[in-house]
Amino acid sequence: MSIKKLLAATFAAVSAFASAQAATVTFDSTGDSNTLYFLESADGATLDTRISFLLTSLSAGSATFSVSVNNASFGPGQNTFMSFGIDVVSPTLTGASATGIWDAGTGVTLAGAQKVDLCVYSANKCAGGSINSGLGEGLISTFSLTLNTSGNFLTSGVTFNSPFSAKWQGVGLSGQSYETNDGCFGTADCGSTTTNVPEPGTLALVGLALLGAGVSRRRLAARAA
Repeated sequence: MSIKKLLAATFAAVSAFASAQAATVTFDSTGDSNTLYFLESADGATLDTRISFLLTSLSAGSATFSVSVNNASFGPGQNTFMSFGIDVVSPTLTGASATGIWDAGTGVTLAGAQKVDLCVYSANKCAGGSINSGLGEGLISTFSLTLNTSGNFLTSGVTFNSPFSAKWQGVGLSGQSYETNDGCFGTADCGSTTTNVPEPGTLALVGLALLGAGVSRRRLAARAA
């Protein structure tokens, strides 16, 4: 394989890896959907929560999503899912509301004193509350989420930017609260516990590309001599 082709294959592999861990996702037409994944290991428990978004209506000042939260967590403890946050939403939100056991707020604090543009929560506040108000492990909850802006959603859609945060209560052996900002949109294995390091195949391609580039430089140097 030529150096150019090898480098192209390397960049394609790296790009594919990066796209699996989307830091930004945009919903710009009705029917757009994507899933936000959280996957953590904490105090003997596996915290596995998936939040699916389906854009059901879009206007200049309002966007409505059908949202499904699947708390597939397991292990010791109650591992109750309490809230999640989107760090930056574009255009800027002026309000947010949710139905069912959920509520939503803007410009509030979640996950280690991190202020987020949007927080959706099942207790009486974004930072936590009664564990009985949360979504227990093994349960699924579906609700409607409406976002409002003084900008224009029709111009470029609704964009969510990382970090993406979440909070569970009654976690693991100690039953403490657990927060993370390592969520990602992508595939089920894109959480922080499994894909912070590129797969061996990707690393191998990078190594081959660097090796090939080095050989090419040595050949050019030998010819010049």
